[in-house]
Amino acid sequence: MIHPTEDFLKWDIRQRLTLLEATVFWTGELITGFLTSTFSISRVQATKDIALYISLRPDNLRYDRSLKRYLITEKFVPLLITGSPQECLQVLQISQSSLAPIVTLMSNLPAIEVLSPPTRHIDLNVLRPVLQAARFGLTIQMVYQSMSSTEFKTHLVLPQTLVFDGWRWHMRAFSYSHENSFRDFVLARIHQVTLLNKPSMPCPTDTLWKTDLSVVIGPHPGLNKNQQYAVERDYGMVNGQLTSTVRAALLPYFLLAMRIGKDDRQREAMVQQIVLLNREALKPYIAF
Repeated sequence: MIHPTEDFLKWDIRQRLTLLEATVFWTGELITGFLTSTFSISRVQATKDIALYISLRPDNLRYDRSLKRYLITEKFVPLLITGSPQECLQVLQISQSSLAPIVTLMSNLPAIEVLSPPTRHIDLNVLRPVLQAARFGLTIQMVYQSMSSTEFKTHLVLPQTLVFDGWRWHMRAFSYSHENSFRDFVLARIHQVTLLNKPSMPCPTDTLWKTDLSVVIGPHPGLNKNQQYAVERDYGMVNGQLTSTVRAALLPYFLLAMRIGKDDRQREAMVQQIVLLNREALKPYIAF
């Protein structure tokens, strides 16, 4: 619901209040310094922004003197955001683009149409605690349905980051339930989450996440010269190659998005169009 007063907010103030509200809603708290550092405004201006927001939604947050921050209340009602998981995930996806500020400011665009596949349903009561756990380093207990299991299972994990593979959102987490190893969990398959405390021991290094790989693709050798040239132009290849830097942990998702499998060279050239050129170098990280 949009408060009538919101229509009269100046553009810059609206942006700051939107971020303020989204931060409180998804993380459960707000520190004044977050606004000052994000928008390069004075502490006085940030305090005014918070006061303005409270005047519009007085029951949405309260100040905790011991923690020295604003906390969300049980009576929270969105003013500038919808509070839907899809909204949050779209913002997270756009925020990773270097063009995000430009996209936000552009106007007078031509008519466009974007084909979007059906979104995976993600429970709001799952996404919020997952975001908070990843942000504040908290463990969670979750009920998860894996496609490799016929039953729901309960896992104890320490969320690290969220990953969008082009189709689905995953949670990269250190799993105490999987012999203390890093695992990926599809957000849509998490059915219940309970926030717990910080782990008693430091989390080990996620080696696959820290390892960067060079993935080299090129036109399918079965294409003729003109067809290969067309593919090279499509992908902006140089000398018949395109090199992408990918985290080792995300290599399977990257190859899946590029429709590259173990039989890429054997598949019909017109259907496959591109192939993996450095398969041998990536062999230790490829599951197939």
